Amino acid sequence: MVGELFYNPPQAERNRTNFTKTFFMSRSSKLFIGILSFLPIILLLVLLFMVFSMFPTFFQWEKYDPAPQEIISAVAPIFFVGFGMSVLSIGLLIFFIMHLLRHKALDSTERIIWILVFLFAGIIGYPIYWYMRVWKDEI
Repeated sequence: MVGELFYNPPQAERNRTNFTKTFFMSRSSKLFIGILSFLPIILLLVLLFMVFSMFPTFFQWEKYDPAPQEIISAVAPIFFVGFGMSVLSIGLLIFFIMHLLRHKALDSTERIIWILVFLFAGIIGYPIYWYMRVWKDEI
């Protein structure tokens, strides 16, 4: 009787099924997540382009000492793009790990493999997971 007060197996089973049923994604939300999963790669390419386009400016700065405002105004866009990319990447990492943990069709081995892919492959793993487990799955 005391055990039923703290743990009720039928209620726990109902809570578990409600938890998995609440994670339904419509086609438009899957597309939105897909766009977001490709965005860090695009932002990385933009960031690299911005850094490489700054090389002539760096070579000009060798000839004279630039003012601090000039340095900040040249480097600030690179900082903001990098900061946005890192915030988006961390947000996607959290979202995809939550999606992975809620996805009951996956066994624990595949979940561990996907987490390792997220940690070691970084932003390359997000579009792969999105295509294989979000876009193609009929939840």
